[in-house]
Amino acid sequence: MIEARNLRHNSNLGLYGGKIVAKNELVAFFRSKGVLTSQLIQPILYVVFVVVGLNDSIHSVNFRGVNVTYAEYTILGIIGLLIIGQMTQVIYRVTIDKKYGLLALKLCSGVKPFFYILGMSVFPILGLLVQEVVIFGIAILFGIQLVVSKYLIVIILSILILLFWNSIGILITMFINDYRRRDIVIRFLLTPLGFSAPVFYIMDSAPEVIRLFGKINPLTYQLEIIRDVYFNNIYFGVIGILLTSVVAIVVAILVIPRINLILIER
Repeated sequence: MIEARNLRHNSNLGLYGGKIVAKNELVAFFRSKGVLTSQLIQPILYVVFVVVGLNDSIHSVNFRGVNVTYAEYTILGIIGLLIIGQMTQVIYRVTIDKKYGLLALKLCSGVKPFFYILGMSVFPILGLLVQEVVIFGIAILFGIQLVVSKYLIVIILSILILLFWNSIGILITMFINDYRRRDIVIRFLLTPLGFSAPVFYIMDSAPEVIRLFGKINPLTYQLEIIRDVYFNNIYFGVIGILLTSVVAIVVAILVIPRINLILIER
């Protein structure tokens, strides 16, 4: 017989627990019509008003010794920006779980942290996939030729990167107890995180201050790997993406069981 105080650590639903969380997130995704609509509109605005708008004035850029179109360079950068945006969805969803005691209920019912992380990643992964398909469609519509095979590889890499940021987002949310703190974190931490990376600007030609912020941003290096794969067929950086994602997940797995949980957060 398991005592109540030990229930959280000794109960284990295994893979079934992950399926339960994933199913709930899948249902929530398709029911969130407003969120889905905004996620459809966001990449359209980026591509139409930034990529297409600047493509004629900045036709090509140099990336690691290779001349590439500004449109392709920026589209790959926008994917990084969208990844950070999906990270906010994880923070929103986990904050709700904490606020109404669902996180405590799931963990005490036997959902292990690893499966909780994977299950909660379903919502943002679906959102990111939808946005990447929209980007591809809009790019083709405006005559921007993307290499389909390489773009599919980029999509796979983006999911691995998103798992890294999802784990970070869940870790952050473990220390957020109300919506006010959540909004502060999103506005003053995650938004600068997305735009300080070389999404729209060229790292080598940027002012020193901008380069400084870019160099301390993990997203900068993740975007470099994505662009290396797409433009230069350099794949060794993929190992770095895989390792950092694994490390982030492991850290989250170790921290989540040590968080004090109550049924209703104040």
